[in-house]
Amino acid sequence: MAVNPNYPVIESAWGPAWDYNAGAVPADRYVDVTGRTLGTFSGSRGRQAELDQVQAGTASVVLSNPDGAIDPANATGPYAGRILPFQPFRQRAQWPPSVNLLNSTQATCGAGLGGTVIDTSAAGPSMFTETDPAGGQFLTSGTAAQGSTVAQFAVAATATATQWICYTAQPAVRAGQTYTVQLQVRNVTPGTTVQVAAGYRTRDAKNTAASTAVGSTATLVGNATAAWTQLTLTATAAANAAMQFVGVQVVTAPGSAANIQVDAWQLERGSAATTWVQPGTWYGMFAGFTEHNPSQWQMDGTYGTLLPPSTDAFGLLSQVKLPDPLAAEIASHNPRFIYRLDDPAGSTSAADSTGKSPPMPVLSSKYGKGALSFGAAVTANDTVTGVFTGSSGTVAHFGNPSVGANTFGPCTYLSLTGAGITGPVDAGAGWTRMIAFRYTGPTPAYAADLWCCMDNTRNSAGAPAGTTLIISIDSTGHLALNSSGPNSAGANLFVPPWPAVTDGNWHLLFLTQNAATGQRTFRLDDSGFTQTIPAGNIPQGLTMDSIGAFVDNQIRFTSSNFGGEIAFVAEFPTALAVSDRENLYSAWKASCAGESTDARYARILRYAGYAGPTSIQTGLTTAMGPADFGGQDAVTALQAVVDTEGGAHFVDGSGTVTFQSRAARYNTLTPAYVFGERVDLGEFPYEDCQPDQDSAHLGNQIAVTQQGTGQVFTAVDDASVKAYAPRTLSRTINSLDPLECQDAAFYLASRYRQPLMRLAGIKLHPSAYPALWPVCLALELGTRVRVMRRPVGAPATSYEQFVENLAWTLDDKGDAVLTVQTSPADTTPYGLFAAWHTTLKTAAAIGATTITVNNSQDNTNPLAAQLAQGQQLKIEPGVTNAETVTVQSVGNTSPGWTSAVITLTAPLAKAHAAGIAVTELLPTGLTNPAAWDTATSMFDTATFAY
Repeated sequence: MAVNPNYPVIESAWGPAWDYNAGAVPADRYVDVTGRTLGTFSGSRGRQAELDQVQAGTASVVLSNPDGAIDPANATGPYAGRILPFQPFRQRAQWPPSVNLLNSTQATCGAGLGGTVIDTSAAGPSMFTETDPAGGQFLTSGTAAQGSTVAQFAVAATATATQWICYTAQPAVRAGQTYTVQLQVRNVTPGTTVQVAAGYRTRDAKNTAASTAVGSTATLVGNATAAWTQLTLTATAAANAAMQFVGVQVVTAPGSAANIQVDAWQLERGSAATTWVQPGTWYGMFAGFTEHNPSQWQMDGTYGTLLPPSTDAFGLLSQVKLPDPLAAEIASHNPRFIYRLDDPAGSTSAADSTGKSPPMPVLSSKYGKGALSFGAAVTANDTVTGVFTGSSGTVAHFGNPSVGANTFGPCTYLSLTGAGITGPVDAGAGWTRMIAFRYTGPTPAYAADLWCCMDNTRNSAGAPAGTTLIISIDSTGHLALNSSGPNSAGANLFVPPWPAVTDGNWHLLFLTQNAATGQRTFRLDDSGFTQTIPAGNIPQGLTMDSIGAFVDNQIRFTSSNFGGEIAFVAEFPTALAVSDRENLYSAWKASCAGESTDARYARILRYAGYAGPTSIQTGLTTAMGPADFGGQDAVTALQAVVDTEGGAHFVDGSGTVTFQSRAARYNTLTPAYVFGERVDLGEFPYEDCQPDQDSAHLGNQIAVTQQGTGQVFTAVDDASVKAYAPRTLSRTINSLDPLECQDAAFYLASRYRQPLMRLAGIKLHPSAYPALWPVCLALELGTRVRVMRRPVGAPATSYEQFVENLAWTLDDKGDAVLTVQTSPADTTPYGLFAAWHTTLKTAAAIGATTITVNNSQDNTNPLAAQLAQGQQLKIEPGVTNAETVTVQSVGNTSPGWTSAVITLTAPLAKAHAAGIAVTELLPTGLTNPAAWDTATSMFDTATFAY
């Protein structure tokens, strides 16, 4: 394999063995189609300006297809039936270029990662093992074959022939290409012997074996200081290869367990092993999915090309429509059934929104009809906190007589039995049942049954005497679980220690049972209680399942009627974790209001079914309003979160969905790269620069709308209005904090009141100037750069910018151009003003007239310059033991001080422990000294107390 030292190794790879893969661009199992590329590859990612919505990244390539091998209509081709839309496509480049096709971690077996377990997740180095259940580890070694780390893998005594000790499938395969693999191995377990060989395998697009090759057997005799043995193998990829696997494998079962170490790994094209080299870094240029596969046949239909346009994960997520948060949260846990009970008025059954079960019929007792109606509105005694907002639908109303009484009489109820459901299904992982209810009857004289499950066992008097699982409101107004196993074994009445639920407000109840752990958990709203399941108490053989009363389907008698409303009758085929139940409650109660922007961003990705890699920074907006993205596409919903945060998001060159908080740009104060003609000053040359004094993004009359309330917060810059005429700029943000909405308006006015210099395009030409390759390949959206202009006879001009768009063009003649579009960095730096605060270094007793404090944030200036005589301080602010004291004098301190003594004007009235807070007095209602006074400060103003 010849290497051009001035041009990276380029790989264009397609994954016919994959499908959409939940939006995750896989790291391995690709076909290398680089040799088929014709004309120009182009790829673009980003947005035009920082106020714009990010666009889905796109790429286009023309693939030569004279043999018809990649023709979707070729039923006998090597990829027949596996050339489909939404398969992964990646474009990447290795710099510096080398013959070694592995990534650096694989080739060096963990350089710099000594002492860590090998990450076998999608974010890991794509190093895997079949013999080590733990996945292997990187170890620091003074006798490594190269460098200072090795990879070590356990091999069990029962390991079988052809099992991989270590392998990767990351490098894309070229059908018919000859490859050579080499690696160094040794056995470090004394008294053991293991036979190994280098291995090479390919599989086709349907993941069936295509070819197998094994190198010469090496017998590794165990020794703590064993010498290295080099394994090599030359093999040719099958004509229908869609992936390749290379590594070291077991030849015969070793008979005793051993640890095998691997180092100096190399895969190269060609029929002979060359000297091992450390490969350059593989940089992602584009990672996404083909949208469709249009073909062209020219020269009278004898020469074919394939032109698959590709889009990144945002392109596919933009096609995913989101339901309301509650429906999405429920669906994310794969429910067995979910009867929302939001059916139209007059319905005679309730529909299962999962589509997995038949409708649940409305039935009546043998004693006559009661009252059950659909279409009721969500109401509560407490109309503010007693309702739920996670769904805008209606609910079912139960208006039966004899509510809560042990009386046989008229009743209408919902029959899960009639839908073929006769109790929870336990597939080995437990189960969870969920029900939302509002009880409006009197405190039951006996019980009001929400959910009733039984079997057919009866005693001589005809009363149930078998398995039961009944959730009810008891005679004290509390929830209770009446349960027993077969033949009433382990009969148990469980009453969790909660407040009564007879308040006329909505509640959400979970009942989770995990037979594996022997525990059962009740969770009501935001609190839970767990009990050990009594012996023999696991429900089995249930034959009837009803909602809204005690129902014996054998003879259709009813009692213990429920009165009020019910919704969201659901079952999940697993014992949901605490976090899962918390998420469901949050979605039901308040549409996930109160969560941070990073949590909301991750939630939307989860609801959209995205399972790919993410990089999500902690958002600075910590309390968003209700999630109302129902009906929106996922990318629009994600963009709304970014707008609220004032941050950015994109899919990077390797396919990772990235969310950046607003702090990412606030805190990036220096450029990563400087572009200009002064190479002697470390600048990188560019060929074209197009600055523009952008007036399209002027804004001097700002209107920020708080999404949840519709309240509008304004900021006006009169000087800008006078200079440029009124220029409106509107933004809707979903923050619960009105002060944050006002701050957003002030910020937008501060930034956009004057026209800003934007660079519509900076042309970088790495193929003409190879020193640009590592810069161009490492550039990512959101990177801060500086662009220099030095006009003849005029002072140099500097543009401080953030990268907003990257557009690559590579042609088959070796030319490569990267066009970069940028937006300006903020022209004003920002600071955070805080009250003086520290902690007590030592405990202070009642009557003490001095306190010793630890250093505050400023320990360069003397403390006497920060605190004045007569100034008041608060010890333990915000708690009942708080005490206000007055400074009489401050002890001497010098730069770097770590503690200081403060003398007080009066003795302490209370004792205070070491480590508690000491701060300047704060405005009423504030307890956080590290926060600025949001009531008085705004952008472009400064307020000082002294």
